[in-house]
Amino acid sequence: MLPTPNTDHIDPNTTYSPAEDSFLVLDTLTSEAPFLHAHFPARAPPPLVLELGTGSGVISAFVAQHAQHLFGRSDVQLLGTDANALACAATATTLRPARAPHFLAVLAADLAGPLRANVVDVLVFNPPYVPTPDLPSLAPVSPAASTFDEHSRLLALTYAGGNDGMQVTQRALDDLDRILAPAGVAYILLCRSNRPRDVVGRLAARGWTCQKAGGSGSTGGIERLEVWRIWRP
Repeated sequence: MLPTPNTDHIDPNTTYSPAEDSFLVLDTLTSEAPFLHAHFPARAPPPLVLELGTGSGVISAFVAQHAQHLFGRSDVQLLGTDANALACAATATTLRPARAPHFLAVLAADLAGPLRANVVDVLVFNPPYVPTPDLPSLAPVSPAASTFDEHSRLLALTYAGGNDGMQVTQRALDDLDRILAPAGVAYILLCRSNRPRDVVGRLAARGWTCQKAGGSGSTGGIERLEVWRIWRP
């Protein structure tokens, strides 16, 4: 595997630290290099890569650090968003030693809300996928609340996926037509509780092509985590 960016500066009390799902995304992007080379040849304009929910920034920094290997070109442009402003700051710090001259910004935002339509060439999303009774608020807790309560909210943003663990992911999937450029590609991580076959079936009914690009955590022949490539050839 290609070297992983350093995230030792991350505060695990406020920001999601790289874990099995993060490394699966990195492995998947590495294995997808032949597809990305062919899909974004050097003669095409520089691709814009958007990471939703950057957390530590390890995925964005990995793309920046290894753009030549992944895309066959070094002019890849990077943009990130995260609902947690502390995660945005952590991402910027992670990217600093990755020498990312084409890193545009990391925005404190709800998914891809601030972006113009149809500008993203590659969307990468390691979402909050754990089934939970409800979703945490995007707004900070009251100033009168404890630091513990705010830290709990920030950490819940990293894992709490609501019903079937799909409420946040589904919003991103529903917005793919607006987010992606005509030749855009999305890499989305799903877990077994998300019912990935049902998810990709609904996407296929909307005209998307879906192919499993990576998987890990197999139990009883069923992979617990999967990364799917979603695009329109």
